[in-house]
Amino acid sequence: MKKRQSSIEDQLYTAGICVLFAAVPALLLYRYLSAHVPFFGIPCLLHTLTGYYCPGCGGTRAVYALLRLQIVRSFICHPLVPYGAAVYMWFMASHTIERASRGRIRIGMPYHPSWLWAALVILALNVLVKDGALFFFGIDLLALYA
Repeated sequence: MKKRQSSIEDQLYTAGICVLFAAVPALLLYRYLSAHVPFFGIPCLLHTLTGYYCPGCGGTRAVYALLRLQIVRSFICHPLVPYGAAVYMWFMASHTIERASRGRIRIGMPYHPSWLWAALVILALNVLVKDGALFFFGIDLLALYA
């Protein structure tokens, strides 16, 4: 079991490195081209047809807010984005330290399915709160941060 766990963590760490190497150029492009190139987001089909939010609505706004270090705004737009960023950063930092120390400092965050279950709960609560506020009170939470 320990060997399998290590293999999963190795694969996740490798995927995390790939995400990092893909994100750095994307962030640089965003930083230097966003003022010159208008962003045309693709509207959510569910929201367009029904007026209610899908589980992904607000994710792009949450990423933009997180890039500007507006953590509270990012959380309000879509709480899964700062949660995912925090889990990613801790996983990558702890495993990098453990690998750099060649296992002498054993602080690598172990993979556990509870991290994914927590993400699903956050996703479900996000939809329930946003659509509940819209349905019961007529409050469009994402329109407040458009």
